[in-house]
Amino acid sequence: MGKGCYASALVLLLGGCGGSGDSSGGDSGDSGTTPARLVMDVQSVASKCNVKEKMAGADVIIHRQDGHILGTYKSDGQGHVDVPWTNEASHLTVAAKEFRNGQSTWSIRTDLAAKAGDYGIYAFTDENLNSQCDCSDANFDLSEIEAVYSDYQLYGNNSFLDSQSNNSSLRLCKQDDKFAPVNMVLVPSQSGVTAYAASIDINTLDLSQAVPISSSEFEGTHHEGTPLNVDVNTNDYSLRSYSETEFGRQNWVEWPTKEVQLFPAIFDRNLVYASQWIALGANEAGYINYSAITRRAVTDPSKSLSLNLPLNENQMLDETTRLITTINNGGSANYDYSFNNAHMQAIQITIGQDGYANWAISASLKGSIPDLDLPIHLQTAFDGITIPMMSLYVWGYEGMTGLYDFRAELSKSSRSTGNIRS
Repeated sequence: MGKGCYASALVLLLGGCGGSGDSSGGDSGDSGTTPARLVMDVQSVASKCNVKEKMAGADVIIHRQDGHILGTYKSDGQGHVDVPWTNEASHLTVAAKEFRNGQSTWSIRTDLAAKAGDYGIYAFTDENLNSQCDCSDANFDLSEIEAVYSDYQLYGNNSFLDSQSNNSSLRLCKQDDKFAPVNMVLVPSQSGVTAYAASIDINTLDLSQAVPISSSEFEGTHHEGTPLNVDVNTNDYSLRSYSETEFGRQNWVEWPTKEVQLFPAIFDRNLVYASQWIALGANEAGYINYSAITRRAVTDPSKSLSLNLPLNENQMLDETTRLITTINNGGSANYDYSFNNAHMQAIQITIGQDGYANWAISASLKGSIPDLDLPIHLQTAFDGITIPMMSLYVWGYEGMTGLYDFRAELSKSSRSTGNIRS
């Protein structure tokens, strides 16, 4: 992926169901006598560790340009899909059930203006697989660290730890037969104060007893934070940082004073993102919120990092309101989010409710929405929805040349065997 990730979004809690889809026209298929192929693999994945299973029977639906179904297929016993992509094919939908938070929910994912090729790995969360994870609860004795660093907040593995609030334990699960290090960061509550970090290997510790966290773990210059100058084009924002490691994304920290500090001697691949959240209104029908993020990798901690946010909440609201009104009135559902900056490549509309079905539809920044059809068993999955949620994301990466370049990178990334994302 590129160095920067950019996104703006609207999240609406609606009092009644709205429309579905979106589209952008485009070239599809193959004009020769031998049709092109579309391939992918489908997996069920645990949420707490890297256990995964090949998923048979996932729905694969090919749509014509007008949204009608051209053909339906199923992933085979190995979770593999290899289907023809003719000159009539235009849009792709993949659907399977996910199990999250004790609920079974249909996850339906549509790519408009799709093309033949390798779509990578489609992963669907199944928390039933968590039973195969090797997990333990680690309890920490924080008495000494809290006495020495009384004016600090302690983060451990992305969670706030505080013995006074009975938040002194972490649920840890092994990845590839070993625990990832427990990363701890002491974040100062006041400006101009040094932060400290430590990475603790717990694989040799006795987790049946409370693990004491000593202030000595944070001693030494390589445990001290290096200040990073961050420029943001508004005063209304929050800052967080994290690190790419061999164990995945670690060391998530929110900086309440907006003074980011990095620890390059412990974590050498760091990213920072600015975010903004705005409540745009609410009434008896529901509410609507706006959020935006800009994320960039830190290549040189001695240089300022620019994290300009889109600041386009009014444009997003106006265009989305116009789009929803058009859909509800049965008109031609054209849309245009191309006012977003050059770093954006795609929109994604998601509508549904957990416990029933969620339908996510991805397309280019400008186009029109066809009347997408679904098989009966997927249509009926929406029956009974009482509190539908709709979200609309506009997002992309710096360095991508367009929607198809963006999708190709996502497919490539899904097949990567490494935990460190590029």
